[in-house]
Amino acid sequence: MRTVTKKELARQIAHRLGFSQRVSLELVNAFFTELSLLLGEKKNIKFFRFGQFVSMKHPERRGLHPVSGKEIRIPAGERVVFRPSRTLKAIVNGKRERKEVLSHR
Repeated sequence: MRTVTKKELARQIAHRLGFSQRVSLELVNAFFTELSLLLGEKKNIKFFRFGQFVSMKHPERRGLHPVSGKEIRIPAGERVVFRPSRTLKAIVNGKRERKEVLSHR
Protein backbone atom coordinates (compact mmCIF):
# COMPACT_ATOMS: atom_id res chain seq x y z
CA MET A 1 0.00 0.00 0.00
CA ARG A 2 1.34 3.41 -0.99
CA THR A 3 1.01 6.59 1.07
CA VAL A 4 -0.19 9.72 -0.73
CA THR A 5 1.09 13.07 0.56
CA LYS A 6 -0.59 16.45 0.21
CA LYS A 7 1.94 17.32 -2.46
CA GLU A 8 1.08 14.19 -4.46
CA LEU A 9 -2.64 14.88 -4.02
CA ALA A 10 -2.11 18.42 -5.31
CA ARG A 11 -0.18 17.04 -8.29
CA GLN A 12 -3.06 14.70 -9.15
CA ILE A 13 -5.62 17.51 -8.85
CA ALA A 14 -3.48 19.75 -11.05
CA HIS A 15 -3.30 17.03 -13.69
CA ARG A 16 -7.05 16.28 -13.56
CA LEU A 17 -8.32 19.87 -13.50
CA GLY A 18 -5.59 21.66 -15.43
CA PHE A 19 -4.49 23.90 -12.56
CA SER A 20 -0.88 24.67 -11.80
CA GLN A 21 0.68 22.55 -9.05
CA ARG A 22 1.12 25.64 -6.89
CA VAL A 23 -2.57 26.56 -7.12
CA SER A 24 -3.56 22.94 -6.49
CA LEU A 25 -1.35 22.77 -3.41
CA GLU A 26 -2.91 25.99 -2.09
CA LEU A 27 -6.35 24.46 -2.67
CA VAL A 28 -5.41 21.25 -0.81
CA ASN A 29 -3.87 23.22 2.08
CA ALA A 30 -6.94 25.48 2.30
CA PHE A 31 -9.22 22.43 2.36
CA PHE A 32 -7.30 20.76 5.21
CA THR A 33 -7.06 24.05 7.12
CA GLU A 34 -10.83 24.54 6.95
CA LEU A 35 -11.42 20.90 7.88
CA SER A 36 -9.15 21.28 10.92
CA LEU A 37 -10.79 24.54 12.02
CA LEU A 38 -14.30 23.08 11.76
CA LEU A 39 -13.29 19.98 13.71
CA GLY A 40 -11.64 22.25 16.28
CA GLU A 41 -15.04 23.94 16.71
CA LYS A 42 -16.50 20.48 17.47
CA LYS A 43 -18.50 20.44 14.23
CA ASN A 44 -19.20 17.21 12.40
CA ILE A 45 -18.35 17.22 8.70
CA LYS A 46 -20.28 15.11 6.22
CA PHE A 47 -19.35 14.50 2.57
CA PHE A 48 -22.07 12.92 0.44
CA ARG A 49 -21.04 9.47 -0.84
CA PHE A 50 -17.68 9.71 0.92
CA GLY A 51 -18.18 9.69 4.68
CA GLN A 52 -18.17 11.88 7.74
CA PHE A 53 -15.76 13.16 10.35
CA VAL A 54 -17.30 13.05 13.82
CA SER A 55 -15.89 14.51 17.03
CA MET A 56 -16.42 12.11 19.93
CA LYS A 57 -15.80 12.44 23.65
CA HIS A 58 -13.90 9.60 25.30
CA PRO A 59 -13.94 9.14 29.07
CA GLU A 60 -10.88 8.76 31.24
CA ARG A 61 -9.65 5.19 31.42
CA ARG A 62 -6.89 3.06 32.87
CA GLY A 63 -4.22 1.35 30.81
CA LEU A 64 -0.84 -0.32 31.13
CA HIS A 65 2.48 1.34 30.36
CA PRO A 66 3.97 -0.71 27.48
CA VAL A 67 7.52 -0.77 28.89
CA SER A 68 7.13 -0.89 32.65
CA GLY A 69 3.77 -2.67 32.76
CA LYS A 70 2.57 -0.25 35.46
CA GLU A 71 -1.01 0.94 35.46
CA ILE A 72 -1.44 4.48 34.07
CA ARG A 73 -4.32 6.93 33.71
CA ILE A 74 -5.31 7.84 30.16
CA PRO A 75 -7.05 11.24 30.33
CA ALA A 76 -10.48 11.98 28.88
CA GLY A 77 -10.54 13.87 25.63
CA GLU A 78 -12.01 14.51 22.23
CA ARG A 79 -11.12 12.33 19.28
CA VAL A 80 -12.01 12.62 15.63
CA VAL A 81 -13.46 9.53 14.02
CA PHE A 82 -13.96 8.99 10.28
CA ARG A 83 -16.98 6.95 9.29
CA PRO A 84 -16.87 5.93 5.63
CA SER A 85 -20.05 5.87 3.54
CA ARG A 86 -21.41 2.68 1.99
CA THR A 87 -20.22 3.96 -1.40
CA LEU A 88 -16.64 4.42 -0.19
CA LYS A 89 -16.66 0.99 1.47
CA ALA A 90 -17.83 -0.56 -1.81
CA ILE A 91 -15.03 1.19 -3.73
CA VAL A 92 -12.38 0.08 -1.22
CA ASN A 93 -13.68 -3.50 -1.42
CA GLY A 94 -13.58 -3.44 -5.25
CA LYS A 95 -17.34 -3.71 -5.67
CA ARG A 96 -17.80 -0.30 -7.31
CA GLU A 97 -16.00 1.99 -9.75
CA ARG A 98 -14.10 4.99 -8.33
CA LYS A 99 -15.69 7.48 -10.71
CA GLU A 100 -19.15 6.78 -9.26
CA VAL A 101 -18.29 8.79 -6.14
CA LEU A 102 -18.19 12.02 -8.11
CA SER A 103 -21.37 11.40 -10.08
CA HIS A 104 -24.56 13.13 -9.07
CA ARG A 105 -27.66 11.34 -7.89
